[in-house]
Amino acid sequence: MKKLSFLKNITSSRKKMESKEANIKNEYQVGKYKMLIRGNHMIEAYQLQFPLYDRFLPYFGSFFKGLIIDIGANVGDTALAIFNQNDDCFIVGAEPDSDFYEDCVANIQHNGLTHRFVGVNKFISTKKGSFIIEKDGTSSTGSINKNTSIEIEENAISFEGLLDMVPSDKLNQFDLLKVDTDGFDWDVLNSLADTKDLINRKPRFIFFEMQTFLNNDASKSFERKEMSEKYSDSLKRLQDAGFTHFSLFDNFGTFVMTTNSLDKIVTLNEYIIRSQVYNKYSTIFYFDVLAFSSSDLDFVNDKISNFYKKV
Repeated sequence: MKKLSFLKNITSSRKKMESKEANIKNEYQVGKYKMLIRGNHMIEAYQLQFPLYDRFLPYFGSFFKGLIIDIGANVGDTALAIFNQNDDCFIVGAEPDSDFYEDCVANIQHNGLTHRFVGVNKFISTKKGSFIIEKDGTSSTGSINKNTSIEIEENAISFEGLLDMVPSDKLNQFDLLKVDTDGFDWDVLNSLADTKDLINRKPRFIFFEMQTFLNNDASKSFERKEMSEKYSDSLKRLQDAGFTHFSLFDNFGTFVMTTNSLDKIVTLNEYIIRSQVYNKYSTIFYFDVLAFSSSDLDFVNDKISNFYKKV
């Protein structure tokens, strides 16, 4: 019994130490800006290992002078990376997790960018209710958890509700919507599609993550078919709204292809699922997707081509 108690104390002490280390904030340089990130955040490690990781979107965002909405703003890493290359745009960052939101706002303030940023501490969803974030193993990202017994206020708003929180003078030019909600981007896209007068309120471009699994469940079949179908449905709704072309990037940041065929996207997505579920191995885990209209095809092709010349 004493030995068991001793082992429990060691385990408890180790967990406390890891938790303490995870909350120590380190400085990470984002061009001319400095970002404070907790010790367990993975962005620095990912960008060291994968030179293209999270690099295209900030470059692409540098060409816009209007509104950029960042849903799943995390600690403000995307916003700072865009601000580093863009002196004109205005960003609205929606982040529901209190820890991430606190770090995000602190990073914006630390770099003197509060005049170009509005933070929204809410979930963006088609559903109303009280939700929490279920974080991944590193606690540096997370997805919505609908099954909570914690008594909290309703904390989800629609995309239309989010637009109502944007300063009115910033809505005249809505250039880019970025969505990264770890498996629930389809729900945000559906909420966008539900927006009244969408033809006059939609963004010029949408950059979202098509992840068909919940965090740490890539090799499991749980809900994969259902989630894949939900993304397929949301892609059709985007297509109906005028987003007819899609540029795909793998989750490490490498450009794959541009297509106007939803069937091709579904086929590639099914390959990823087969690889993860049946082969227990992945070359890539999901796609990032840039959606846009046919009139912007030449613009996007030019920016992708020049991006590789830049890096």
